[in-house]
Amino acid sequence: MNSGVMESWKNEFLEFDDTYINHVSKFVDYLSMIGKANQPNNIVIEDVINCVGHYNSIGKINTRTSMVNHLEGIKSFFKFLVSKHYTNDIFNNMVSYQDFKDSLTLKFQLVQVTERGLWSDVELIQIIESLDNYFERNDLSKLSKTNEIKKFYKFLVLRIFIKLTLIAPAKKSVIYSLKINDFSSDYRSVIINSVNIKIPNGLKRDLQYSIECVEKNLKKKLNIKDGLLAFLYPNAFPVERLNEYFCLFLKAHPDIVEVAPDSDTFELEGIMNSALLGLVQNNVNPALIAKISGVKISSLEKKFYTNGFHINDADELINNELSKNSYYHYI
Repeated sequence: MNSGVMESWKNEFLEFDDTYINHVSKFVDYLSMIGKANQPNNIVIEDVINCVGHYNSIGKINTRTSMVNHLEGIKSFFKFLVSKHYTNDIFNNMVSYQDFKDSLTLKFQLVQVTERGLWSDVELIQIIESLDNYFERNDLSKLSKTNEIKKFYKFLVLRIFIKLTLIAPAKKSVIYSLKINDFSSDYRSVIINSVNIKIPNGLKRDLQYSIECVEKNLKKKLNIKDGLLAFLYPNAFPVERLNEYFCLFLKAHPDIVEVAPDSDTFELEGIMNSALLGLVQNNVNPALIAKISGVKISSLEKKFYTNGFHINDADELINNELSKNSYYHYI
């Protein structure tokens, strides 16, 4: 067996799919450190655990999301190796992948990514305009480097995700799971959490542009049962990766917000929270906010109504609503 076989296989894999280039490279570097870069058949799941522990100890894997992305990268790498009959899948005998992730979270005391909290309207407009400008400046047919092409599709997904979240502030998993048949045939509306949401003309054009781009360049045929965001990307990806796409975008736009150089994820929940706050400040019935967001009223109250966010013109609104009761005129 040649020296550095795992390094060679890594390069072969990254030619095929460089989605997890950072995490797969970290893993192979770790294998070199422990003397297993040339011993693929001796690699075991404990090496994965210790790899996470190593990068946690030097501040490279500090959050659950980073850990999950690291595992997804290694899993994807081994899936490729197995398809080539190079080695066995070390994840094969795992009883529960979810329990495995949970155990590593506890073992290394990994935290959830600290959410941005809230974005101002000015910042949200900056994000939207910057994403739109990216597609005005970049022609996919003229991109030749693999990373640039992958970034194009990542931003394609990200733009649709963020705009959908802003018109219908639902949980990330809900937007991620939207299927083509949740949209009307003309893309003027979409059903989210059983609410029929109208789609602005600009977003309608973005949806049609994105779908046509993928159909043309990836030779995909649209199926109404396809997940929208899954359709827009060359390979299947877990919902957690949306935070990675957002981080990649923000690092390219430091004028919007500063991102730590070693960060590879940035929580998207702040986009939903910002849109929800707008509904709160516009005095929308909390029951309606709970319906579209999928967030319980008690959670909304804890998050927005007791943190310094007050209903505008509360006295006038209460008096106006009370005056609508039929008994009012008899008092």
